[in-house]
Amino acid sequence: MTALLVCTALGIEARAVRHGLPPGDALVLRTGMGPERAARAAARLPSADALAVAGFGGAVREDLRAGDVLVATEVRFGERALPCPWAPFLAAELARHGLPARTGPLVTCDHVVTGAERGLLAERGALAVDMETWPLAEAAGGLPFAALRVIADTADVRSPWAVPAYGVVAYRVLRRIGPALARWAAHASGADHAMDAGRRTGPDADDGSATREERPFPSSREG
Repeated sequence: MTALLVCTALGIEARAVRHGLPPGDALVLRTGMGPERAARAAARLPSADALAVAGFGGAVREDLRAGDVLVATEVRFGERALPCPWAPFLAAELARHGLPARTGPLVTCDHVVTGAERGLLAERGALAVDMETWPLAEAAGGLPFAALRVIADTADVRSPWAVPAYGVVAYRVLRRIGPALARWAAHASGADHAMDAGRRTGPDADDGSATREERPFPSSREG
C-alpha cells in the first residue's frame, strides 16, 4: 500500500509535486482537469494511507498573490462542505519548510470562475477555487485527507500577459511542497494507526481524528 497518494489535475502539476517527494513513499496520480474527470479517477483510486489533492488554484480574494499557498480547512461544492481537520498541521509543516501558508475554505466549481462570481465566493468566506478537489475529498472517506492549492490565477488580474508569469511563480512553489506533504502523511497515518490501538495522537485541537462528516453550507466565514 502507498503511504501517500497525491492527486493532481495536470501533468505539469504532477511533475512539480513529484520533484519534492521522497522516492518510494508516495504516488502521484494525474486525474485530468475538471470535476467529471476527477470523479472518474476518484472511483478507482489505489490504496493509500493518506490522500492529498495538490496543484494550482485561482484566488477569489485580492489579498492572495501568485505563489501563495492555501491549505483548505474545508472543501465546498454547491451547498455542501467537507471539513479538512488536518489543515493546521500541514500548514505548520509547510511553514517549517519555508512556505508560509494560508488556511481557509476552498471551493470546487464545475466551470472556470471569473469576474463577479469570484467576488461572490469571497463574500461567502472562500479563499480560492478549483475544479477537481470535491470528488476526491468525498472519495477519501475515513483516510487522512488534505487539499493544497498554490495560487496561479489572482482575483485582480487585468492583463492576460500577467498569467504566464504567475504560472511560473506557482510552479516553483509547487515543486517545494513535497517534504511537508510527506511529513504530514507519515504523521497522519501514524496517528490513525495509534488510535486503532487505543491511543490518541495527532494535532491537539484540530486533529485528523475528528469525525469527517459532510455538512450543509453555508458555514462560518474564515480567512
